Amino acid sequence: MQTQEQSTLSAPADSYDAWFEQNQKELGNSRKKSFESSSGIPIEPLYTPEHLARQGWEYQRDTGFPGQAPYTRGFTPGGYRQQLWKTEMYAGFGSAEEANERYRYLMSQGSTGGISIALDLPTQIGYDSDHAMARDEVGQIGVALTSLDDVERVFEGIPLKAVGHIFSTANAIGPIVCAWLLALYEKRGTPTGDCIVQLQNDPIKEYVARGTQFLPIEAALKLTTDMIEHCRTAAPEWLPISVSGSHMKQAGATCVQEAAFTICNAITYVESCLKRGMKIDDFGHVLELHFCTEMDFFEEVAKYRAVRKVWTRLVRERFGGTTERAQHFRLHAATSGRPLTAQQPLNNIARITLQALAQILGGCEQTRTASFDEALGIPTPEAARTSIRANQIIAYESGVPDTVDPLGGSYYLEHLTLQYERRIDAIIDQVDSMGGSLAAVRDGFFQRALSQGAYREACAIESGEQVVVGVNRFQSEEGQPVPTFKLDPGASDRQVAKLKAVRERRDNAAVTRTLADLRTVCASGANVMPAVVECVKVYATIGEIADVWRDVYGVYIPESVRF
Repeated sequence: MQTQEQSTLSAPADSYDAWFEQNQKELGNSRKKSFESSSGIPIEPLYTPEHLARQGWEYQRDTGFPGQAPYTRGFTPGGYRQQLWKTEMYAGFGSAEEANERYRYLMSQGSTGGISIALDLPTQIGYDSDHAMARDEVGQIGVALTSLDDVERVFEGIPLKAVGHIFSTANAIGPIVCAWLLALYEKRGTPTGDCIVQLQNDPIKEYVARGTQFLPIEAALKLTTDMIEHCRTAAPEWLPISVSGSHMKQAGATCVQEAAFTICNAITYVESCLKRGMKIDDFGHVLELHFCTEMDFFEEVAKYRAVRKVWTRLVRERFGGTTERAQHFRLHAATSGRPLTAQQPLNNIARITLQALAQILGGCEQTRTASFDEALGIPTPEAARTSIRANQIIAYESGVPDTVDPLGGSYYLEHLTLQYERRIDAIIDQVDSMGGSLAAVRDGFFQRALSQGAYREACAIESGEQVVVGVNRFQSEEGQPVPTFKLDPGASDRQVAKLKAVRERRDNAAVTRTLADLRTVCASGANVMPAVVECVKVYATIGEIADVWRDVYGVYIPESVRF
C-alpha cells in the first residue's frame, strides 16, 4: 500500500529550471546569500548541458582535442602521459656559494625544473652590493650577483647539461643576466641548447605591481626587445621572455585580471618585436606566459585552459602566425605565496598541494612550488623538500597524469572556461582602446585595479566574509611550531669583499673601454646586447652597466610625483 509520502513524489525534473523550481526551498537555505568565484563570476548551484548550450558552446570549436586548436585541452596529444611537468623550486639567498649549496640540495631531492635563481633587491635594480642604497639588502631576499664572478660561483661544480633549465626574475636587468649566462656558456664551451635559459625579462609589470623598475618604461621595453632579438641568433633555444601575471595577482588582481593583464603586456612585447621585423612564426614558441595559482580551485584550472585558447587565437588572428609551433607558447605557473599564513604554517602544505594540483589539471608545463614556511622567511631545506614531495605524490600516487585534461567536459569547468575567455577578451579590448599596455600603465589603469582588488580582499578577510583558516577562523593559541631559516649575518660583508677583489684583479682599462662602447651603442639606438656581453666578459659590474643606462636613458619618475 502506497504511503502519503510516496504518492506525492514529484516526477524527475527534465530541465535545470524544473529541477531548480522543485528544490527551491532547500536551495534557498544556503550557508551564504550568494556564491561567486574569486573573480566575481556568479556560481549556480548546479551546471548542466543547458548552461553550455545557452552560451553557444560547441565541443570542437571551444574545447576540442588535446594537441589541436583551440588547445583548450593542451598542446600535446598525450599530456603528462608523455612527460611529467617540471617541478621547480625558486631559491637563492646570501652569497653565490650559499645559493650553490641550496641548488645542489634541491636537485638531489628530485627537483626537475633546473635552477631557479631568486635575486636580491640590489641586483634586481642594478646596484652593486657596496652601493650606499644596497648594504642592508644584500643577500636578503635572494642571492647577490654583481659580476660574472658571482655567476661562476653559483654554478661551480654544477654541469650545465645536468641542470637542464635555468630561470631568473631578470626584469629591469634582463640583458645583463642574459649576458652573464652567455659568457658563462662560452667560457665552459657549453652549447646553448644543452641547458635552456628562461629569463622573466618583463619590466612592464614592475611599473604596475612589483617596483624594481629604474628606467623610463619606453627604455625598458627597448631593452627587452633587444634581448629577444639577440637570443634568436645567439641562443635560439632559450626562452628570452616570461611575461608574468604572478606579481599582479599577488598585488590584488583577480584571477581574470591576472590572465588578461598578462596577455595585454605580452601583446605589447610581441608588437615591439614585430616592429623590428621579426616574425611570430620565428619566435612565438620561445615566449612564456607565467601565472600564479591561488585557492579558487576550479577557477584556476579554467584560467589556464582559457589562456591557451585566447593566446593561440591572438597568434593566428592578430600577429599573423601561420604555424602550430608559433602558437605553442610555454605555460608556466607558480603556487602563490600570498595565501600562505604565518599562523598555523603547517596548514600551508594543504594550500600548496591544492594549488599545485590546480595548475597540473590546467595543463601547465612547469610548476614552481612555494614552501609552507614562506610566510615566515626563506624556506628551510625541509620545507622545500616537502613541496617537492607534494608534486611527486601527485605525479606518482594520484593517477592525475594518466589521462589528458581529466576535468575536461565538466559542465562547470567548461562554463568557467567560456566565461574566462570572454572576460579576458573584454579587458584586452578595453586596454587596446586606451592605446595598449604602456598607455594603461601611464594612466594608472592596471594599478587602480590592483589596489581596489587588494582593498576588497582585505575587507572581506577582516569582516570574516572570506575565511582564512587559522587567521580569522579556527585560530589556536599554539606557539611557533616550525623552525625558520636564519641568514648568515656575515654574508653581506663577504660579498662586498669579493666585489672589491674582483675590481682589483680585473683589467680595468678593458672595463672602461667596454663601458664607453656600451654608452655609444645605447645613444645610437642599436641593439645593446653585444656590447653588454663584452662588458660582462671583462667583469664590469651590474652597477657599472646599469649606470650607463641611467645616464643615457634617464631614470624612471612616477607620474604621481612629476611636476
